[in-house]
Amino acid sequence: MPHDDPQVSLHTAESALVLRLRGEFAGAAGERFAQELADDTATLPPPRFLILDLREVSALSAAGARLLGLFAEHHLEQGVHAAAVLGGNQPVGRVVRAVIPGALLPIHATVDAALATRPASARPGDGLGEQLAALTRVLLDAATVEQALRQVASAAVVVIPHSELVSVTVRDQAGRYSTPFQTGAVAAELDRAQYEAGRGPCVDAARPDGPGYTLAQDLSGTTPWPQFAAAATRHGFGSVLSTALQPAGEPAAIRGALNVYSHRDGITEDDRHRALLLATHGSLALARSQAAEVAELRDAHLHRAIESRDVIGQAKGILMARQGLTAERAFEVLRRTSQDLNVKLADIATTLVDRHRRVPPR
Repeated sequence: MPHDDPQVSLHTAESALVLRLRGEFAGAAGERFAQELADDTATLPPPRFLILDLREVSALSAAGARLLGLFAEHHLEQGVHAAAVLGGNQPVGRVVRAVIPGALLPIHATVDAALATRPASARPGDGLGEQLAALTRVLLDAATVEQALRQVASAAVVVIPHSELVSVTVRDQAGRYSTPFQTGAVAAELDRAQYEAGRGPCVDAARPDGPGYTLAQDLSGTTPWPQFAAAATRHGFGSVLSTALQPAGEPAAIRGALNVYSHRDGITEDDRHRALLLATHGSLALARSQAAEVAELRDAHLHRAIESRDVIGQAKGILMARQGLTAERAFEVLRRTSQDLNVKLADIATTLVDRHRRVPPR
């Protein structure tokens, strides 16, 4: 994946949905990204508040800014207000201010500043029934299973109060696992740790003979999944809830799990009930899909994983050659840099490889 491909991660702050954008928002990639933003927020009924965190956007074209303006305008028509967070990103800020009216998308330096100025109509409300009704409507209109699962996972960020990361696991008829959608890169990494070990809450919940849900409130203690638990606690997540996606059909039918990651002891009984309601919607999405479409999702995910693995291998080789490190030590340097900078490991590796290629031979 190119370093500046657009990406989005989601989280909530005082019942507002924060969409953290990064990469280049321009051209055809910007149009695809705008569609992803629309899918991510399709299940939000008013009153709600959206914050577009643009501090990690490296480039924004005028056309890309217009798409963001249309996005904000569409939601305002639905009663959903939006704001932008820019910080010190001056080039992007100039484009936003020149293209998008300030009344439509107010600009703030921080998320807290944006929350402090939202209108009273956008303050937190209950709205669970509204949200589930909205989710039902948009799922019926979803063109693909990917779009439907994205909408279920995005809704989970808002509907489940203590969710910090959300992902969707899909298990195909051959027993292969993949994560076609997640609200943050760490969620995909934690899912992958379970797939590689063949054990973990999302693997257990997605098995044909698995439980309806798997809940672990303290991963720092004794668990049946030590490899996964170590990875989760290393990233600061101490609780996980995986709720099975169970479309009707034969035992070999496609299955999956809706996975919610939180801090230790962070998942409540209310969270579990809400996850069950959302998993019901996800099960319907899988039931409406064709096996071939899910296989295509899995193959695309696998292709991205192979690309990431290859570039990480190249970056390790560069560090080993330049600094005389072992393979294990080189990977640890990449991993620690990724955590310190809050940048995906594959992106750190891509940057290192690209810069190495630009150095002329001596």
